[in-house]
Order: sequence, then C-alpha cells, then structure tokens
Amino acid sequence: MKAVVLAAGKGVRLRPLTNNVPKAMVKLKGKPLLERTIIELKEAGIEEIIIVVGYLGDVIQKYFGESYEGTPIKYIQQVEQRGTAHAIAHAEEFIKENFLVLNADVLVEKDLFKELAVVDEFDSYDAIVVGREVSDPWRYGVLSFNEDKLLTGIVEKPVPGKEPSNIINAGIYRFNKKIFGAIKLTEVSERNEYEIVDSIKVMLNADAKIKVRKYAGRCIDIGTKEDLEKAEKLFE
Repeated sequence: MKAVVLAAGKGVRLRPLTNNVPKAMVKLKGKPLLERTIIELKEAGIEEIIIVVGYLGDVIQKYFGESYEGTPIKYIQQVEQRGTAHAIAHAEEFIKENFLVLNADVLVEKDLFKELAVVDEFDSYDAIVVGREVSDPWRYGVLSFNEDKLLTGIVEKPVPGKEPSNIINAGIYRFNKKIFGAIKLTEVSERNEYEIVDSIKVMLNADAKIKVRKYAGRCIDIGTKEDLEKAEKLFE
C-alpha cells in the first residue's frame, strides 16, 4: 500500500523556525517531523511514500532523496496552496488501489498505520476516517456516526454543546479511488480552498460506505511552538 503525505505547508505559526525550512522539516528532538512520519510508515509496511511538497519543497527532496532506507519516495509539487483535496488530487496518476493520506505534522503511533494498511476488514469500505476523542470538540471538525461506526457527517467547529459527538477528525485517512471522483465534484470552500472534508461529504452524498476508526493512542498536531514543546515531552 502507498501513503500520500501532505507536506506543502509554510508553518506560519511556527516562525521563525520555518523561515528557512518547510513546516514538515521543523525538528523535534533533532529529527524533522516528516522523517518521524516516514519512519512510522516504513515500519508499518508502507511500500511507497508520495510526498506532496510546496513551500521550500527542495529542502525536503534534498534531505530524503529518492528513497528512505529502501522505501521509495516520489515527490509531487503543489505549486498553488489550494487545500488538502487539491493536494491529494495531484497523486491520482500514481494510485491504483487503496492508499493512506496523512499530514506530515500530525504525529501518531505506527500501529495505527499498520492497522490501516493491512486489516482486510477495511477493504469493504470506500474510506476510513480516523477520529480521536477530545474534551473540547467544538474547536475542530466533529464526526457524527451511527451505531455501526459508519460516518454520517462532519460538522466543522459546532456551537459548544451542539456537537454530534466528542470524536474529532484526526486528519488521517484510508481511501479507495472513489475519492478522486469526489474531489472533482468538490466546490471551493469559504477559505478559497478545496477541502478533503468537503470531498468526503460528496462521497457520503453518493452513499459511500465510510468507517470511523476511533484512535486512542498518542497523537499531536504540530501547529504552534507550544505544540512542539508539548511533543518534546510525549515523543522520544
């Protein structure tokens, strides 16, 4: 199975750390965030990694080259930063089967990637959306799902007390090729971007079967220097 890693971001909230490197290359205990993600994917058995680069993408390409310890790496340039769905669409020609999608700056445990990559049960779904439980779901995209853990909707930053659950979108997915058709039907968002969440909603409207996989392991999204400091305490 292949994995598409989104690593085109500038990391504005991490400046000055990102003045000369892309967000994905900010170091955590001496090792770039993206390298930590690649190691986890490799150990989970991912056969090829496709990295979508943008801001200072040459820094990433020079660092990793064409492979990482035997795992092939392919690079795709997202010239315009037009959102997550726009980034994923660039990988279509390289995808022939189910594949993983994740952000380079979201750190989780490799067992999650291994499960998403090898569990045969997931083959019966059009997509898997990883969710995690939080105490303040109104700050995020909140997942709604039925008793069979099938996704029924995603509510972005709901009014506190009106959340459909306390499970939020972790930004980690497994898709089949139907996602590319959904991306083509995705309209631009209020942020003037093509959001993968909106593409997932397109899939739902077409009666796609999407599973919510609740993840309770270690997880942190590196968006600010405070997040980086927190990660220093959580990750080796």
